[in-house]
Amino acid sequence: MELAAAGTTLSEAFARAALAVLALAVDPDGVVERDVREVRAHGSTLESLLAQWIAECLYVYEVEGFVWRRLDFVVFDTEPKAGGEPLRLHAFLHGEELDPDRHAVVTQIKGGSPRNVMIRPVQGGFEVSLEVPT
Repeated sequence: MELAAAGTTLSEAFARAALAVLALAVDPDGVVERDVREVRAHGSTLESLLAQWIAECLYVYEVEGFVWRRLDFVVFDTEPKAGGEPLRLHAFLHGEELDPDRHAVVTQIKGGSPRNVMIRPVQGGFEVSLEVPT
């Protein structure tokens, strides 16, 4: 399933992409912020960083059974460094464990890496698009 997200900053576009991926599976309005999960990702390019980020978020959903409604980036390092150090991010997902009685699953999404990842500067910010495994 293909999705797109946009933001005035790159970090906002990445955050909205993670929220959009979850919204494919469950309605985030029904999620209560009771707990937190940490997610980290690395990549050699912005596209690989976004793909790894979404894959890590999908892991938290699929394997840990955790759903979120908000996230905060602690580290959002997207500037290339000397020596080839990877781009990286570290975030906290705020939400709760999936409760089948309260969180109706809309679409089954699978873990794994998204495909066809694209990041483009647009007027007023950035747009990202990707294909999520379903």
